[in-house]
Amino acid sequence: MNRVTLAGLACGLALILLACSSKLSENGPFGNGGSNTGTICTWTKPGGVAHDSFDEFPDTGGTATIDTVALVHPRHLRLIVAWVVPVPANGSLGSAGPGYPHASPGFHWGQRQRIPGAIVRHTRGKDVINLVIVMKPTAKFGTATAVNLFYKAAGTRYLLHFPFGYKIVDGHKCD
Repeated sequence: MNRVTLAGLACGLALILLACSSKLSENGPFGNGGSNTGTICTWTKPGGVAHDSFDEFPDTGGTATIDTVALVHPRHLRLIVAWVVPVPANGSLGSAGPGYPHASPGFHWGQRQRIPGAIVRHTRGKDVINLVIVMKPTAKFGTATAVNLFYKAAGTRYLLHFPFGYKIVDGHKCD
């Protein structure tokens, strides 16, 4: 191997290490998710799924693309699907419970976008974007400590951390 090839490989490795070690900004156009923490407990029919749509955020910047949503420290809990849905100031979904979500008045369910790849535009006034997730416990109950949403806006990658966790009980209501 010649010196030029070796130097090129060393530079490439250094760039990869720098990219992997850099921390994502948590103060992007979607905000920072807040400092309140807690656990949402809900249930599902045996072998079923449960949903949550309490998490919402504004987009104070321009257009952003959502790369992925992930449960933080999941235990016996799988993320089945996630969407974002625009919600005008006078509407709200804000529910958690068994099964898939259903639309409520003022909620633009027809405008939902599946994650990954959802494109979110600037929200006006008190309009927000709802994060809607569906989860499935793989044991008698499943847990996660929080939800992370990863997105990109204006060439920068961001993390929106929702500090509320989950306990999803299979087959009966929460204790």
